[in-house]
Amino acid sequence: MINYILDMIYMLSILVILILIPLLLRIRLKVRLIDSEKTLFVGLGRSGVLYDFKKMSGFIQIWNRTFKKIKQKRPDEQNQKKSEAQSRDKQKDKTKAKRVIPYREMFALIPSMMTALWTYAVSMMKSVIIEEMNGKIEAGFDSPDITGKVFGFYQAAYHAVPAVAGRIHYVPVWDETRFNAQMQLSVAIPLYKIIWRTIVLIFSLPLRDIIKLTIGKKERSHDGE
Repeated sequence: MINYILDMIYMLSILVILILIPLLLRIRLKVRLIDSEKTLFVGLGRSGVLYDFKKMSGFIQIWNRTFKKIKQKRPDEQNQKKSEAQSRDKQKDKTKAKRVIPYREMFALIPSMMTALWTYAVSMMKSVIIEEMNGKIEAGFDSPDITGKVFGFYQAAYHAVPAVAGRIHYVPVWDETRFNAQMQLSVAIPLYKIIWRTIVLIFSLPLRDIIKLTIGKKERSHDGE
């Protein structure tokens, strides 16, 4: 009996670990805009899609190893015509279904929806983790006055939010018009925070009313059918 209980605890602990490990991963966005590398990475943890701006091609990466190149295919004219015909058929089917969406009632839900979405956006922004941020910008404009104003805005931002603006070094160019930027940025959001914030958003939205209004009401015909 004791061995059976220990085996159950062992199996449950393994199951909990297997569930928690993916939740602790982070949705990551990396940007490298330097002389030797110009890439954009989006993925879960260290696995995802990498796009190289110099080679103008994408790659699939798993744990920082490139495994497959993503081919960019352009649809031919026949596939384009088929998709257009399918979209037309769908529009015809929609016109056949005589349902009217009550827009007044839909507009009445906008304030509560906007409040919920704004709260969701703010909470997601607070959940963002800045893993790396280093940048250098050399910029000069048509006149020294404009360059001075931009440099003044940078100084104001530096004193207002030094944790962010202090990682980006701005070098004003007074004698010519120039723009040269180098950036290394890596931001991430833990997956469990995304799931939790999304669940809170779902329960804060009037989903039942939205679904009813989206489906619409049947339009009554003049014949009384």
